[in-house]
Amino acid sequence: MMTRLLPVFRLPRRALPLTALALLLFVVLSGCASTAGEEHADHSGGHAAHGLPDNIEVTASPDVLPAFLDDYTDTTRDFYSQVYDHMDVLKELNCYCGCMEYNDPHDSLFRCFIAGVDDDGVHWTDHGGSCGICLMEVRDAMKMADEGKSIDEIRQFIDSTYGETAAST
Repeated sequence: MMTRLLPVFRLPRRALPLTALALLLFVVLSGCASTAGEEHADHSGGHAAHGLPDNIEVTASPDVLPAFLDDYTDTTRDFYSQVYDHMDVLKELNCYCGCMEYNDPHDSLFRCFIAGVDDDGVHWTDHGGSCGICLMEVRDAMKMADEGKSIDEIRQFIDSTYGETAAST
């Protein structure tokens, strides 16, 4: 009795890296965004569902970072430590993770990291540290600001780079 084997489908060696790259791009471009009206769960390491409040921690000054950052990477802590100093730029930029469409929407990229500053101190939010899109946007915006780029140049870059991400998800 002869056993008949089914043919095996194999990808050409060149197709494997392209397939891996396509999968990686899909994951990165998915970010924290969701379609209108759809709530998303904790798919970004703690990013809260639409409409739910961010975790807020108040410190006396921007020099005192919130304790919740103890659970994040050094890179994320470094970004948070620079956000206050880049307030003027970050308040002029949109965020494209979907947070500007919440029931209590964020009004800028700055709001993804700092909810406000008043007599009580700095009201830090964990939203930005839990969202890959926010972290990439703030990284790029602060780097460009440090290079002396204008707000218009930074806004154009952020809108063209991340605006497409939001529109395609």
